[in-house]
Amino acid sequence: MDDDPWTSPNPASEPSLQPSRRPPLGEFPPTIVIPPLSPTHNLTVVFLHGRGSNARKFHGPLLSSHIPNTELTFREALPHARFVFPTAPLMRASKYRRSIIHQWYEGTGDWEPESRGEMRPSVEHIRGILRDEIELLGGDAGRVVLAGISQGCAMALTSLLLWEGDPLGAVVVMCGFMPLASSLMSILEDEVHPDSEDEGIVFEPEPEDDPFERDPSEDSKTPLQLTIDELRDEAEVVPICSTTESFPFLTTPVFMGHGTEDEKVAYQHGQHAAKLLEQMGISVDFHTYPELGHWYCPEMLGDILEFLDGKLDL
Repeated sequence: MDDDPWTSPNPASEPSLQPSRRPPLGEFPPTIVIPPLSPTHNLTVVFLHGRGSNARKFHGPLLSSHIPNTELTFREALPHARFVFPTAPLMRASKYRRSIIHQWYEGTGDWEPESRGEMRPSVEHIRGILRDEIELLGGDAGRVVLAGISQGCAMALTSLLLWEGDPLGAVVVMCGFMPLASSLMSILEDEVHPDSEDEGIVFEPEPEDDPFERDPSEDSKTPLQLTIDELRDEAEVVPICSTTESFPFLTTPVFMGHGTEDEKVAYQHGQHAAKLLEQMGISVDFHTYPELGHWYCPEMLGDILEFLDGKLDL
């Protein structure tokens, strides 16, 4: 599983939540919110945990991690930030013999083309959280950061590409991947290589009532529009707007960090995700961490802070 190696959060940052019954399968547990240390709230970071983990286990160690060359923890380095940690619903995971675990969507193998299922509830849940946080910041979507690790990275990137509000301030992802990356890249590149043996052959026009005739409206769409349409169809998300000509994600910078020794999400899957995003026209800041496995490190957190400071002028 993508579960993190920690067994319990840091009590210093653990909110006072009373134990409750296990939620029904498919239901989202309560979100953990950590308020800003400063009286002024000018930034919100929504952070998605990995598959098999949950917000309670994930948030404490992250916020209490120390930043290199400082005496600050990650939370202390962002004193004006409100941290929001949703928990994925419990599902039966086919990949793990239908064990019941927290996961953002179902799938047999994460990055394979067939590895999507039940994405829509998570995308819509995250959309709702983002809208609420933007409202708390006076409507300034540019002060909201969406982040994720492992499968949380996959869901953060999917949510970014399907987001229809004002552009988010930034997206930060760690040791993760992009679902359907290969098939989306093939659509984006619009690779058509006709067989040389077909040269000179004239094909008969299709009958007007042919049920398999291509929708003429598809011919006017750009490869980027077709790519996002494909992702939207796979996630079963209905667009809010009737047009797909404007993409707010194009102005949202993305930080990606990945260890070369990641044993759960291979390093090349992170590279492939970055290449796809860059091909779409997104600014990606990809960082490599030699000898790092499937987790973050103090150096990565320091790089994230530097990235956010440069993009959001913290």
